[in-house]
Amino acid sequence: MENAFKNFLAPHTVVLTGGGTGGHIYPNLALIPDLAVRGMEAVYIGGEGDVLERRLATKAGLSYYGTETVKLVRSMSSSALKNNLCIPAALKRATNRAEDILRHISPDVVFSKGGFVSLPTVLAAKRLGIPVVAHESDLTLGLANKMARAAGATILKANPNSKFDGIFVGMPLRRALFGVDPREARKRLNICTQKPVLLVLGGSSGAKFLNDAVTKMMDVLTEQYFVLHVTGKATERVQRQNYACFEYADDIGDFYAAADVILSRAGATAVFEISALEKRAVFVPLPKGISRGDQPYNAALAQSLGAVALYQNEQFYQKLLPSIEIALQNAPMRALADDANGKIADIIYDSIRRGVKCKDKKR
Repeated sequence: MENAFKNFLAPHTVVLTGGGTGGHIYPNLALIPDLAVRGMEAVYIGGEGDVLERRLATKAGLSYYGTETVKLVRSMSSSALKNNLCIPAALKRATNRAEDILRHISPDVVFSKGGFVSLPTVLAAKRLGIPVVAHESDLTLGLANKMARAAGATILKANPNSKFDGIFVGMPLRRALFGVDPREARKRLNICTQKPVLLVLGGSSGAKFLNDAVTKMMDVLTEQYFVLHVTGKATERVQRQNYACFEYADDIGDFYAAADVILSRAGATAVFEISALEKRAVFVPLPKGISRGDQPYNAALAQSLGAVALYQNEQFYQKLLPSIEIALQNAPMRALADDANGKIADIIYDSIRRGVKCKDKKR
């Protein structure tokens, strides 16, 4: 296969798009090495301004272009209705902007990780006849990926139980997560204790609830564990023994490696990363209404792989410590799929080859 890649007039250009949260960005960036091996160069299209995808893509050395974005708010509040009424006009402007960018870049293919940030680029690619490959992490297709499918995109899925047609590939994962020495990771994080290390990950939209839970149960948690807490944009920093908090985990591989057990929201990327690393974990899915409703399915998938699922209800605080203890005693999680990165890069490569053949026929 390597020789076939070398026959390409490299580099071919792949646009990566998606943003808003790490779950839409990190899987994109994880593909870069596998794309490069196959003679493909990546550029990134995301939101305008100082957004997370711009910071991470630029840090990864990619050229970056921004478009306007407007997220659908699933609520009947007046502010939500006002926001949603702005979507058609904003989407039209953003799609026009994305079309200008794509004309300038002249890519061979667009790879979309879904989400509202990706939609202008996907719709612009359809206008220009550029093939689109879209990856869905959850059990059901998100709105942007539904629209991508309607626009003719090749749909890939991370979850083998997904309720839509698509090619099962698993989740693209960052190489930097693997092979990290736990002892060295703990040194870098200044963890000097014999207590088990509990890593708490709230995720961008779920941090407040888990942050509040840690605060409420700080005494009992730090009595039994060293709590390594990634808070997100919390307003208050707590300092105490057997506790360390970080707004953001730049080297998440160190955090994962240092942990004996993980308490996390049930975002699809977190579930796949933690299972691939064969860690012990408790997943707390976001309730439907706060998210679009797929996290309970992700938690069920995690449970089938050996994790503990803990739901956000009136019994949460009563069950939190026992759930962590059960997870710590359980066998590590099992990984779901192998080499998703290579499988996805092969599909992107094949879409370019098909596009090249179509161009040759037209000539």
